[in-house]
Amino acid sequence: MAPLLAPVLGLGVWLASGAASVTDPAPPPVPLVVEAGRPLRVALDARTRLRKAGQPVTGTLVDPVYVYDRVVIPAGSKVRGHIAKLAGVPRGARARAILAGDLTPLRRAVLEFDMLVGADGKETPIRTEVRSATARVALQTRSEPGKKKGVVARAGSEVAAALGAPDPFQAIAAIKPPGRVGKLKDAVVGRLPYHPQYLGAGTVYTAALVQPLDFGTAEGTPAAEAGTLPAPESILRARLLDELHSARTPKGTPVRAVVIEPVFSADRRLIVPEGTVLGGEVTLARAARRLHRNGQLRLLFETVQVPEQAALRMRASLFSVQTDRGDRVALDEEGGARVTSSKARFAAPALSGLALVASFHQHVDYDTDGLGPETAAGYGASDAAGGFFGLGLLGVGLSQIARPAAVGLGVLGLARSLFVSVFGKGRDVVFPAGTVIEVQLAAGPAAPPARRP
Repeated sequence: MAPLLAPVLGLGVWLASGAASVTDPAPPPVPLVVEAGRPLRVALDARTRLRKAGQPVTGTLVDPVYVYDRVVIPAGSKVRGHIAKLAGVPRGARARAILAGDLTPLRRAVLEFDMLVGADGKETPIRTEVRSATARVALQTRSEPGKKKGVVARAGSEVAAALGAPDPFQAIAAIKPPGRVGKLKDAVVGRLPYHPQYLGAGTVYTAALVQPLDFGTAEGTPAAEAGTLPAPESILRARLLDELHSARTPKGTPVRAVVIEPVFSADRRLIVPEGTVLGGEVTLARAARRLHRNGQLRLLFETVQVPEQAALRMRASLFSVQTDRGDRVALDEEGGARVTSSKARFAAPALSGLALVASFHQHVDYDTDGLGPETAAGYGASDAAGGFFGLGLLGVGLSQIARPAAVGLGVLGLARSLFVSVFGKGRDVVFPAGTVIEVQLAAGPAAPPARRP
C-alpha cells in the first residue's frame, strides 16, 4: 500500500499548490486610522450672531473621510463645536472698513469643533484646529461634470456611491440659504455704520484634526497589480498640501496633492488608495497687475506615488477646483486657472460719476417768487447717492448736512470706484492649502513606471 499511497499524496499536494497559486492571497488587514492633521470640511448649519466666546455652533460634514479604501466618516455626519474666542482683525482691514463707512469694531471668530455625531447618534470626541473658511463654496470645472470621466473614474464613483459617499455638495445644498428678502435685509444691515456680525449659514470651515481617530481594522480590498495606472482621462480627487498664489508661487515651483478618494478598476480592484501623493509643478504663474489685470496659474501633475510603491509617471491637469464663489475663478480648456472680472464693475464708477455731476448741477427757478431767475441748490437725491458711494449709509446722512460735504463725498466715491474697478490692481489666483481639486489624466496609453532617481 505504501508504494501506491505515495503517488496519490504527491498528486494531492500538487493539486493543492496549483489551486493556491491560482487563488489570490487574502489581503492583509488595514488599520482604519484617520491621522492627525487630516482636514475635516464642516458647513455651518445656521446663521450665528457673534456675541461672546463659548457660543455653541453646529455643522455638517461636507466630504466623506476615507482611509485607504473605504469611508470611515460619511458625509452628512453632524459636528458640534463652539466659538473659542473673538479676535481682532488686521489694521489694514479695519482701516478699509472705516473708509467705507463701517464703524463696527470688527471681530474674527475662532471656532473649534469637538464632537462628531454619527447617523446612529454615536458621539465621538474630536480635537480640531480651524485653518480656513469659505463663505460660498462653488465648484469651478473646465467642462460639465460627468461628461469626460474615464471608465476607471466611473467605476470608482460607483464603488464610492455603494459605500455611502454622497456628492459633497448635497450637504451644503441641504442647508437652507436666506431668500431674496433675507439677502436684501442682510445687505442693508451690513451697510449700517454700526451693525451686528454673523457667521453665515453654509460657510465651510476646514478643521484639521489635532489627534488621530482610530476605527479599528478591516480586511483590505484586493489591490491591482503594482504599476497599474488609472485609465486615460480618469479623474482623481485630491487636496493640495501647499498654498498656491499666482504672485508668490513662481513657475517651476513643486506642487503636491494627496488623493482623498480611492479609485477602483472595473473588477473592483484598488488602483489608487486614499493617501496616494500626486507630484507636479507650476507651469504658469502670472501675478495680478494694474489696470485691473488679474492673475493666472497653471499646474501640471507628472507623478503618482502609491504608498509603499515606486513612483509612476503620468500626466494630469486641473479639471475642477472648489473655491469661494466671490473669488470668480475660472478654468480654461487646459486646466489653467484665472480670475474673471464682471462687466458690472463699471456700474459703480458710472453711477457715482452721474451722482457727482448731478450734485454740481444748478437748476433754474424761473421767477417763481416774482424776483426774476435765480439758482437753487442741487438735488438731495444726487447728494445722497454721492454720499453712499463715498461712505455708505453713513455718507448718505453726512451728505445732507452741508453741500461741501456732499460734494467731497461724491468725489471720494468716484475716485474710489474708479481705482477699484478700472485703474487699481487686479486679483490674484489663490488656492489655500487643503483646497479640494480634481485632476484629469491625459488621453492615450498609460505611461511606463518612473525610474528611481
